[in-house]
Amino acid sequence: MPKWRSIPRRVGLWLRDMYFARWGRYQVIEDEDLPDDAIPGKLYLVGEDGRYWIAAMRCPCGCSTLLEMNLLPDSEPVWALRVIDATPTLQPSVWRKDGCRAHFLLRNGRIVWC
Repeated sequence: MPKWRSIPRRVGLWLRDMYFARWGRYQVIEDEDLPDDAIPGKLYLVGEDGRYWIAAMRCPCGCSTLLEMNLLPDSEPVWALRVIDATPTLQPSVWRKDGCRAHFLLRNGRIVWC
């Protein structure tokens, strides 16, 4: 594939990074239920007594779909969550197979596009 064909994709990823950079780092919000209307730039941890079973966030691509990542090790797919000084990191990457097809990492509270 010629290099010029990847330019629109690179520009699109750069524009998304610039658009979402205004929120700075994702902030963690703990709750017992999923939010009715999640705020972009927030990672919602759903659970009780410090045990979380779902991490939820709006898709950072701008399509505003609510993404839910399973944190329970008994079912798959499963993500590992690390929160240091209220700054979240999720492993592995989040990859939507349908819809907007976003593929990104949440590292140290920031979105890193794949």
